[in-house]
Amino acid sequence: MELAPRFAPIVAEHLLLRPLAVAEAAAVAAYHRDPTVARYQGWGVVDRSEIERDLTAMQSRIPCDVPGAWFQLALVERAGGALVGDLGVRRLTEAHDAAEIGYTVAPPYQRRGYATEAVRAVSDWLLGRRALARVIAVMDGRNAASIAVAERAGFARVSCVETRHGGAPTVLLTYERRA
Repeated sequence: MELAPRFAPIVAEHLLLRPLAVAEAAAVAAYHRDPTVARYQGWGVVDRSEIERDLTAMQSRIPCDVPGAWFQLALVERAGGALVGDLGVRRLTEAHDAAEIGYTVAPPYQRRGYATEAVRAVSDWLLGRRALARVIAVMDGRNAASIAVAERAGFARVSCVETRHGGAPTVLLTYERRA
């Protein structure tokens, strides 16, 4: 599996964070389609060919090299090599010293601390090696699991905006971790 140029995978205690491979698009599409996973997510229809196209375009880049463009990292179990989820990261176009992250863990691997470990590891990398000033995560206020992950990873809530998602009123919460 070829890695994006100039990007050394991020090694955490139980996980390896590396660029998602195009060959993993089917697995990503499968868990992204799961209603329990998609419930609070902002993506629309999950199409394998769209995921493949996005991953192909990303192969020559590194995370946060282009403002606004998302970069997907695979969350891989170090012990067994299983793809357990993914984490998207993008440098904000409106604040070049900041990045946004979003994270998804496949249902069989949830409640093992993988999301928190991945969020901590990528945030440390962004605030350290990439020398950004802050990392944000935006989430649906009904997503208690995602809120808990952000808080355990050292993020603090900085804003709350009323909105609608899936036809229901909710709030979008922005959490932030600073260098």
